[in-house]
Amino acid sequence: MPGLEITDDVGKRVLDGLARVNVGRVEVSFPRAAPREELYRHAESLGLRTAALARAVPADVDAALDVEPDEIEVIVNSSDVQLEHALGKTREESLDLLRENVERAVEGGVAAGATLMDAVRADNDHLRAGARVVRDAGGRHVTLADTTGAGDPEAVRETVAAVADEVGGDLAVTIHTHDDMGVATANAVAGVDAGADSVDATVGGVGERAGNAPLEEVAVLGSERGDDVALELPELVPACREILDALDVDYEGKPVLGREGYRHESGLHTAAMLREPSTYEPFDPERYGAERELLFGRGTGSGGVRALLDATGLEATDEQVAVGQEALRDAAAERGEPLSREAAAEVVAEAVES
Repeated sequence: MPGLEITDDVGKRVLDGLARVNVGRVEVSFPRAAPREELYRHAESLGLRTAALARAVPADVDAALDVEPDEIEVIVNSSDVQLEHALGKTREESLDLLRENVERAVEGGVAAGATLMDAVRADNDHLRAGARVVRDAGGRHVTLADTTGAGDPEAVRETVAAVADEVGGDLAVTIHTHDDMGVATANAVAGVDAGADSVDATVGGVGERAGNAPLEEVAVLGSERGDDVALELPELVPACREILDALDVDYEGKPVLGREGYRHESGLHTAAMLREPSTYEPFDPERYGAERELLFGRGTGSGGVRALLDATGLEATDEQVAVGQEALRDAAAERGEPLSREAAAEVVAEAVES
């Protein structure tokens, strides 16, 4: 994320939160540029599996080996446009670099995998060749990255299926998406549907340019679909909020994390939700460590007031409901904001009983 500097202290707080959620692995740093050894050791103490990033360059792999991670992720361009203008190599030359550096990591005694950058815009035959190279060099997984965020779900499914059908069972396949077109979460899930074993994600979607697939969105959507989500889901929302607080990144307007997503004030909504919360909720917030908030005020109709009274055990006539409704509107106007469920129930009960 442009302008975001992560000190060791902040990094440790982030790792603490990720351990709380029990993520599968953490890409800690690019050691050639920033070793961050203290963060590797902190992650290790928390039981987190660490990965170090390295370009397909021997010096990068050696720097990664020096920080003693659990894995090294060798990164190489795969689309023709990036091979020509970013790497300056042919397809065959890039495969040679990939082979050499995955082997170098494995020979250094560390598990290795590779990220094929800009995979969605790459030729599928070249991607399959790259995956075979990773497998034959002793790698354990291959990550397919939609580096520019140019893909849509259909394109991602096609890309992942091409590789998963080739090496599935020999290599784990990961999908890595960006949100430049606003479909990072949808693309990540499409990748899973096409055979990806795991998803690269970031808390709050924090990442390059428009960001990555948000961990919390992918986790909730996957869980609600019935996917096997290997996270501590009851810790998801509070842990992700703590991480973004540590990074000083606002999340109130975000799906899953923002509190506004769990607040309901419309009279029609609150009346129904007092009877059955799923009426206007896509998922139970408590399952992920969040909390719904029903608000009552000037927009609350007679149905909402009656539901409040029913919840307190009071049987009210239509006239009493109207009295309670007026009292609730007055209370909200006086406070300048809607009331919580508890406060609203107290106001209407007092008005009806007086």
